[in-house]
Amino acid sequence: MFKSLNQFLKIQRVIVRIRWLIFTKVWGMKIGKSTVISLRTKMDMTNPKGIHIGEDTYIAFEVSILAHDMCRAKKVDTFIGDRCFIGCKSIVLPGVRVGNECIVAAGSVVTKDVPDRCIVAGNPAAIVKRDIQVGRFGVLKKSKES
Repeated sequence: MFKSLNQFLKIQRVIVRIRWLIFTKVWGMKIGKSTVISLRTKMDMTNPKGIHIGEDTYIAFEVSILAHDMCRAKKVDTFIGDRCFIGCKSIVLPGVRVGNECIVAAGSVVTKDVPDRCIVAGNPAAIVKRDIQVGRFGVLKKSKES
């Protein structure tokens, strides 16, 4: 079927790009062009226009991003900033704002706003480290101390 892993990766990149087009053009989500969203990420389709994701952000597999509260029948905006990494199986609840250059650890449940340049982890997500330096896709840069 696939002659090499490279061929498979090229096809995967095309599928990811098509999915980005569907999210932005059909569903009306605001997602940066350089953002990568895993094929197994779950985006809120009840209020898709309420999802805003910045540039150079990476959303890992099985992340859920919500923009509505079913119990209270509220539709709100959920924001994820530039150069962020959202770890696998994390949940970003409706109305939350994740700042720029943040890392959300795997399995975290983000219930409150996250300030810029932080690492958050846990359920509910709490700040683990502040004033971090990240590159593209929220990759943590090595500090001068280590």
